[in-house]
Amino acid sequence: MAAGCIAGAAIFLAGFFGGSQLSSLFTKDAEVIAQSAAYLKGFSAECILTCILFSSIGYLNGRGISIPVMIQGITSAFCIRIPLSILMSRLPGTSLAMVGLATPLTSLYGIAFFLICFAWLRHRKPA
Repeated sequence: MAAGCIAGAAIFLAGFFGGSQLSSLFTKDAEVIAQSAAYLKGFSAECILTCILFSSIGYLNGRGISIPVMIQGITSAFCIRIPLSILMSRLPGTSLAMVGLATPLTSLYGIAFFLICFAWLRHRKPA
């Protein structure tokens, strides 16, 4: 997980501070570059959070505890990410940076969900 977070931090920095340069690799349209850089500014934290979230998913699946993984996946998509994306897109004066925030906020939900699961597993009495 540490190696993934280090790589994720490097990608976060590139996306957050160098989104225009990254976007210009794919287009020369100044408006597209500006808008994609704004989206990357909001989205880039996901590069770090994904490492933590996916490690949690792998740990639980590896232990044969897949129900919480399924619940987190369904609730994060349908109860958090989609509604949050819609909400962010409808805020007054919104930007693609705000819409991009929906993804890392959803991952924060997933990480919190799994922290609760880990606490529950730690305190659960063996059957």
